[in-house]
Amino acid sequence: MITEKRLDQPVLMNASGKCYSALRKMLVCGQIPVGSRLAEVEWSQRLGAQRAALREAMALLAHDGLLTRRTTGGFFVPTLEEIRYEELIDARIVLELGAIDISFAPGAARKDLAPLHKICDTMEDLHHSGLTMGFCESDFLFHQKLLELSENEILVKMFSHSAQHIYFLAPVPDDVRVQKEIGVIQEHRQILADLHDGNIQAASDLLRRHIARTKDLLRSAIGGDPHD
Repeated sequence: MITEKRLDQPVLMNASGKCYSALRKMLVCGQIPVGSRLAEVEWSQRLGAQRAALREAMALLAHDGLLTRRTTGGFFVPTLEEIRYEELIDARIVLELGAIDISFAPGAARKDLAPLHKICDTMEDLHHSGLTMGFCESDFLFHQKLLELSENEILVKMFSHSAQHIYFLAPVPDDVRVQKEIGVIQEHRQILADLHDGNIQAASDLLRRHIARTKDLLRSAIGGDPHD
């Protein structure tokens, strides 16, 4: 499960913080349909929170770019057309490659990659079970854990409060989804192998391609490059 945490200790969250954490996990992993309006009455009941706490959480998520406010009123899950996804993905590349530069700089302490390998094992189990939502969440966790290796709390905070729209559940044939999941796992494992062997540049280059490939998927989902 995706959690909001510091590197050194758990965060004790108030009601709005709990709403923020729960909604953010669902939004990041594409578990709320794109374009949906988050009705306050419905979601306050689902999350067991007062509407004021929910409203505060949704305002924070809108600030993060994970929700949008429309002139008609209320908070919505943004559509692909409403997201500057090219800039978003470029920002992810800067953050994650920067984390690798810090984590594996000359003289840095050796990093424990076992938790990342364990996430890959979980992804394989979820893939074979056909549990797409769980797979998406584990994929996000892999990237979050990779970034946390830097032990740079400011960098981690920047990552955790950015609009990490990774998964838009656009309808795709099952065979395409299956092949995509296999490719994700293979690339994750190769990144870890390169890091373990000290091939930092190779790991960084693959990670860059791995993240940037999402641009092509999103362009396809909205029927072309919106900047053309």
